[in-house]
Amino acid sequence: MNYPSLSGVQFQQSSGAMNQQPLALKQGQVIHGSIKQLYPDQMAEVQIGGQRLMAKLEVPLQAGNSHYFQVSGVEPDLQLKVVSGPMATSASMSQQVSQLLDTMQLPQTDEMKQVASILLKNNLPISKEQLQQAEQIMKALPDNISTKEALNVLQKLIQLKLPIQQDTFQAVLQGSMKQGFTETLGSLQQLLQQDASIPQAIREQLLTQLQLLSKPLAVETGSVLFAKMLDNLSASSSTADKLMILQLLKDSGIFPNNANVFNWNNSVLQQTSTNGNSLLQQLSSQIQTGNSHEVVSLLPQVKASLQENPFLLDAQKLTLQQSITKAIVQPNAQNLQSVQKDIQITLQQSKQSPIQLLNMIQSASTKEIVELLPQLKSAIQDQTLLSLTHKEGLLQTLDKFDVSTSTPQSIQALVKNLQAQLLKAFSDSTQLQPFQTDSQGNSAKQQMMLMLNAGPSANEQLFSKLTQMTMNSNSPVLQQMLEQTEQQIAQHLDGRAFEKAIKQTLHNLGLSYEAKLLDKSSDVQQITQQLKPQLLGLIQDDSTSALTKSAAEQVVARMNGMQYLSGENGPQHQLIMQVPLEFFGKKAEATLQWNGRMKENGKIDADYARILFYLQLSSLEETVIDMQVQSRVVTVTIYNENTGLTALAEPLKSALKEGLSQHDYQLSGLFIKSYSKQQSPSKTSIPSTSVEHNKGVDIRI
Repeated sequence: MNYPSLSGVQFQQSSGAMNQQPLALKQGQVIHGSIKQLYPDQMAEVQIGGQRLMAKLEVPLQAGNSHYFQVSGVEPDLQLKVVSGPMATSASMSQQVSQLLDTMQLPQTDEMKQVASILLKNNLPISKEQLQQAEQIMKALPDNISTKEALNVLQKLIQLKLPIQQDTFQAVLQGSMKQGFTETLGSLQQLLQQDASIPQAIREQLLTQLQLLSKPLAVETGSVLFAKMLDNLSASSSTADKLMILQLLKDSGIFPNNANVFNWNNSVLQQTSTNGNSLLQQLSSQIQTGNSHEVVSLLPQVKASLQENPFLLDAQKLTLQQSITKAIVQPNAQNLQSVQKDIQITLQQSKQSPIQLLNMIQSASTKEIVELLPQLKSAIQDQTLLSLTHKEGLLQTLDKFDVSTSTPQSIQALVKNLQAQLLKAFSDSTQLQPFQTDSQGNSAKQQMMLMLNAGPSANEQLFSKLTQMTMNSNSPVLQQMLEQTEQQIAQHLDGRAFEKAIKQTLHNLGLSYEAKLLDKSSDVQQITQQLKPQLLGLIQDDSTSALTKSAAEQVVARMNGMQYLSGENGPQHQLIMQVPLEFFGKKAEATLQWNGRMKENGKIDADYARILFYLQLSSLEETVIDMQVQSRVVTVTIYNENTGLTALAEPLKSALKEGLSQHDYQLSGLFIKSYSKQQSPSKTSIPSTSVEHNKGVDIRI
């Protein structure tokens, strides 16, 4: 089958022609070029491929002749040394290859000729050492890699200016494959289970991480499980089941150790959630009063707490972090006043949630409670995660409360009553809307955990742990609960669910491991729990068996290859991503190849892009989605061999059109085609970008 590719697509440039990136030549490289123009002082205009360069020649030459040149210097001017006589224009490729190898004093082996031939065809500069290294790789090719695949990979290594060695060769080879990542991970998992040479703690940690890859929605699964367990604890089910569930919740860290079957509700809710904005208010107050010593000590504490503040949007957190960082470096009056101003703006924009307001009511005076209760009613009515029935129940409880006759005890009773109702309401919402968020971007599961004093990152870890412990349990009750939960979540899978699954899978793989290490604000301990750093440690361990080490190297090579093949080429930016996905036992593989252009300010131009999705699905099997964006007009073509997809896709067009229009895109058309079967594609397709026209760019994959 012929896969569609990015070949032939042109991104029209509003600014005119796009210039090709200049050749980056290094001393010792050999190139093929022709003399176009001679100048005084042995300077000449030399054409190499599609580019013309000014160079200084060591000996006078005749204009119009072609030669092999060796780069003898690059500073201050490009200096070329002639290493072959004039090349006849009628010389065949084999004759050119032979002459090149003779000139460089290299053996005329089949492997050497193959490498030299493909490099000459693509006008790529190469050194003698690179040809020798490439020959060694060609001689050691395993049976499952064809000569064509290997030559394509070697060509890409030269283009990317990567060293020609086995690890980079395997990385680019693996990273350019569209399928097989799931099988590679599965093979590694089997070997880890059988390899007794690996210490038990390391093996269990690796197996746990691989298990998490098979559960990309472990957080959502855990949150729905938790909601079901709360229902079970509140229902008149058997005491034995309740004890088992309660112990599991305590072991997972969600419930405190002092919780029991009779008081779990009180023990969970007796510690009310802290006001996430109290530290911000305290810092603002200290700046206003001029308490410099207190301000300096609070700045790092407030900055550290921002990421865990569930009541702020990401943009608000970023603004405050930047402002506070500046004040930490230079705690002068101007920077501190800027921090106070940003805090005041943020607090004004930050909408109070029902949980926040309940916390404030507990310690408020009678006068303050009179002001807070209407705010609480308004917050309840505006909370989109609450059902109409739950809203009515909460509002009725508030209407019955008489502030004029209230006592500290009655206020505490009101708060506990409302907390219990809110916990139940958000529990029900978690089960019915596992992927829904409110206007602040918070989900029902996050609201539940706020009532248990857990921050955003903490609740994800706790829910993942709960899912894992339930999976490993031998209890039929818990296994049935897990099965029901997965069926329930499967019914609510939507775009948000797949987005979460992809992000979680990429996080668990640890694709950005190296970048995170350079980020000083990253949690190193959390980073090292990802798969990639664990595999790197396994590979470096001498006690690891050769078979297991080879499987681990293959997985790491696959991840490194994605990074090598992704990057910038002038204003063009290319991204290659492979994501092994698994949803409740059904496996799917997705390879994304994205190419777009960059604006002058360094940001991605969202008006122009080409995106290919290569999917291996359990029902539809091989599927390719080709999405082209030109001036924010989107054309989508789906390639698949199954008949009847057109009828299935027709009802979805309106939803796709509406979704795109919400982001200011226009759907031009949705087309479904079968693969072209005129010729079989190679198993590996190496992405590359090259500029070949004055009015556009050819993107080749």
